Amino acid sequence: MAPAAGAATLVAPQLGSFMRPPRAVFVSPLMPSRTGNGLAMRMGLFAEALSRIAELHVIVVPVAGVGGASTLIDAIGGRLTHIEAAGRGDTEFTLLSRLSNPQARLNAFRAYGKPSLASLVSPLVLADIAAAINASRPDIVHIGRAYLAPCVNAAPKGAIATLDLDEDDLASYASQAKIELGSGRAIAADWLQQEGLACDALVRKYGERFQRRFVSGPMDARSLADRHPGLSFCVLENGVEIPRVAPRRDDGQTLLFVGSLGYAPNQDGVLWFSREVLPRLRGGEARGCRLWIVGSDPTKEVAALDRRPGVSVLGRVEHLSPLYQRATLSLAPLRSGGGTRIKLLEAAAHGVASVSTTVASRGLPWRPGAAGWRADSTRDFARACLEAMADPDEREARGARARVWSRKHHDRNALANRAARMFLNLIAP
Repeated sequence: MAPAAGAATLVAPQLGSFMRPPRAVFVSPLMPSRTGNGLAMRMGLFAEALSRIAELHVIVVPVAGVGGASTLIDAIGGRLTHIEAAGRGDTEFTLLSRLSNPQARLNAFRAYGKPSLASLVSPLVLADIAAAINASRPDIVHIGRAYLAPCVNAAPKGAIATLDLDEDDLASYASQAKIELGSGRAIAADWLQQEGLACDALVRKYGERFQRRFVSGPMDARSLADRHPGLSFCVLENGVEIPRVAPRRDDGQTLLFVGSLGYAPNQDGVLWFSREVLPRLRGGEARGCRLWIVGSDPTKEVAALDRRPGVSVLGRVEHLSPLYQRATLSLAPLRSGGGTRIKLLEAAAHGVASVSTTVASRGLPWRPGAAGWRADSTRDFARACLEAMADPDEREARGARARVWSRKHHDRNALANRAARMFLNLIAP
C-alpha cells in the first residue's frame, strides 16, 4: 500500500535512508472523520497527516463513541482494525460503578485513579491493541487522547510515539464541575474533578514516553507545561474544510447550534440557551426567531426541546452547508469544556458570524467584534443576539472577517501538511 496521493512531495526529499515507505499506526478513540463531532474531525486531521508520509494502519478503540463510517480511512488508503471495548472493561471499575451509595462510589473512583474512559482499555483490550500494533511493525505510533496514553506500552521498541491530548482535560473537567456545583450536584462535581485529575495523572505517568505531545491551542499548551515541568506541548490547531463561497440566504431570524449532543458541555449550553435566552428573544424584539439544533446523540432532555416554540431539534445532518447558508447566526452558548471549538471554526469558514461565550471562544485569539459577538450572562447573550439580528451589514462584515481568519489559520489541508512534516521530521530527522 503506497502513501496517499499528495504524499510524494512530503516524503521524497527526506526518506532516502528508508528502503520502504514508513509505517504508521494510529490508535483512535473513535472513527476519524472529516465531518461529524469535533473529536472525530480532530482525529481525522491526524489520520490524513499520517497517511501523507506513511502506510497507515488505524486502530479504532471506540471508548469515546462509535463515530461514523470508515469513509475517510477508505479515501486516504488506510487499513482499519476495530477493537471492541464495550463489555470488556476493568473489573474494578465495573464493580465500583455498581455501588449504590453515591459517596462510596465516588471514594472508590478516587482510589481507582484512572479516568472512566481509560477503564475500557482493560488488559484484554490492551493485549488486542498490542497484537494489532506489532503486526504492522510501525515506525511511528500515534495515540489520540490522554485516556488512551497507556497504549504506548504496546508500541514496539524503537518506534516513535506521539500523543494528541487535544485539550487540557484537567481544566475542561474543572469547568464542567463548576456547572454541576452551581446546580447543587456536589457529588457529580467531585466526580468530574476526579476525572480531570486522573487524566492529568496519565500525562504525568506516560508523558515522557512520547516524542511529541500535541494540543489544539496555546492556552492549553501553557497550562499543561506549567503543571508538567520538563514536558513540552506542541500546538496543532483544529482544522476545517474551507468551502467555496455560497450565496447567503439569511432571513435575519435563524439561529443555528451545531455540536455533538452527547457531549455534556454542549448539552448544558443548548439547554441553557433554549430555556433562558431564547424566551427573552421571542418574548421581545425577535418574536419570529427560530433555533435549529443540529448534532448526533441528543439526550431525552435535549430532544424534548423540539416541543418548545421556535425550536427544531434536527439531530445529525449529513451536509451542513445548506444550514450555514440560511443561518443568521451560529451559536456557541457553552459554559464549560475545553479545547478549541471546531464548530465555531466551521461557521467561520462558511462566513457566518457567531455569538459565543468566553468559554466557547477560549483558545481563539479573536479580537472583540472581529468574528462575532461574545457574551456570558443570560441578559448579555440575549442582547448580543438581538444586536446581531438587527444589523445585517455588521453580521456580514464580521462573518467575512471570520472566514478570512479561518482560511488563514485553520485550513484543514494546510494543517494536515504541517502535521505530516512534523511526523516526518521525527521519523527521518
